[in-house]
Amino acid sequence: MSFALSPVTRVARGATYLFIQGLVCTVIGVVYFVVLVRLLTPEEMGVYAVLTFLLTLVQVFGTLALPSAAVKYIAQYMAQGRLKEARSVVARVLQISVLSSALLSAFLFASASPLSILLSGTSVWVFQALAFASFFTVLQVQVGSFLQGLQRMREVAAVQLAYAVVEKFLAIYLLYAGWGLLGVVYGWLAGLIVSSLAGSILTAKLLGILEKPHPLKPFITFSYPLYVSGILGFAADWVDRLFILPYMGAVYLGMYHVAIRAAVVPSLVSSSIVAALFPQLSELYAQQGADGLRDAFQVSTRYTVLVSFPMIFGLAALAYPLLILFAGMEYIEASLPLTVLCLAGLPGALGIAIVPALLTLERTKAASMVTVVSILSNTVVCYVTLAYLNLGMFGAAWARVFASFVGFGLGVYALRRFVKVAFDKDALWKASVASVIMTTAVVLVEVLLFHPYFLPLYVIVGFAAYFFSLAGLKAVTKRDVELIHDYLPGKLKRVAVWLGRVAVAE
Repeated sequence: MSFALSPVTRVARGATYLFIQGLVCTVIGVVYFVVLVRLLTPEEMGVYAVLTFLLTLVQVFGTLALPSAAVKYIAQYMAQGRLKEARSVVARVLQISVLSSALLSAFLFASASPLSILLSGTSVWVFQALAFASFFTVLQVQVGSFLQGLQRMREVAAVQLAYAVVEKFLAIYLLYAGWGLLGVVYGWLAGLIVSSLAGSILTAKLLGILEKPHPLKPFITFSYPLYVSGILGFAADWVDRLFILPYMGAVYLGMYHVAIRAAVVPSLVSSSIVAALFPQLSELYAQQGADGLRDAFQVSTRYTVLVSFPMIFGLAALAYPLLILFAGMEYIEASLPLTVLCLAGLPGALGIAIVPALLTLERTKAASMVTVVSILSNTVVCYVTLAYLNLGMFGAAWARVFASFVGFGLGVYALRRFVKVAFDKDALWKASVASVIMTTAVVLVEVLLFHPYFLPLYVIVGFAAYFFSLAGLKAVTKRDVELIHDYLPGKLKRVAVWLGRVAVAE
């Protein structure tokens, strides 16, 4: 059924599944984080950060950047009707993944005792359990890429949601039962096992996994620049926090970490569209060449801007009451850094299709260089603002903003060397103006009637202001309404009809 949909509708529907899954996981994550803070001591929270770091480290190194290659080649072969070659991709990636994850898991298991000694008071069992979890964290990512390459975004969302539900609810139960950090790691392990097995079963059912492995050389050529940039990107994600720790201490590190996690919420839209867009771009490129990429690029930027911009502006405006309500008064100082961090999401939303397009064109070196330069700029600005200007969290946040604009500019330059692309300027300026109007309305209501519990009211006011601003600017077109009508379930299609009557420009 999904293959009968138009490319734009398929991306929109796939992104919707992933966005809803991400939103549900975020809500569950908020509850989980509150439980962690209340049931673990500050020292245990520090160990929890180390455990998170180690698990993510294994995932970055163990996947070898093969998920991107799997998505590209599976989508491309499926578009060409070459099912045998698509299965061979699955066979090769699984072969490599089992080997790499086994080696890293064994290394982490052997390091459990030294890590336990280094972090005094932490049971060696915690790190041994983490070693087993690390094996499945690699497998989980890889099987997710198989489903993404098949463009089964509903299944991708279901597998990821299963992981979040099993992991966090089991961990919460074990925390209340007194298991401490071991309960957290067992939650990770259970969630990873369930999601890995579910993804593997779905892949076997939809495509198959038994086939002669695909030649390795194309994977290496495609993936090694992404592997390097992925490692550097992982380091960059922690570099500002690592700067804050020695210069400001653990308390401010905790505040900044919460601000980063909050600022990521609007990127749920962007990440969902990326996951749905990449395989679609590969298919279009295989069928239509550069023309398909150019059209898909403009369409994707249009809808990302229209949806992401109000979320980014809205979060920036609501940073103060949001942190009070969900994190507590002790995190008030993180509200201004959170507002600044939101600005880093603007170029990311506008350039949502840059990296997927470069990967589709197999310009992985160009994509990696964009990442490397933005990482270096983040590191340099962060060091200057903290070490010399003493700007604290505010400076670290501006370092991320600076790096995001650098990455966007370089990405546009790199992509335009290979294919002529353009942004939807009409959607850009109208979404920007409507977002500014929305922010003004929200801030005015906050000033006149402030209380953290009024957060739902601010959201409603902001949504209404943005919607009617778009209608007044005639930003919604008949094609937009047709797209919404196409992918909405039958009982909700009347929403598209109503939208067409209220907001469509004649």
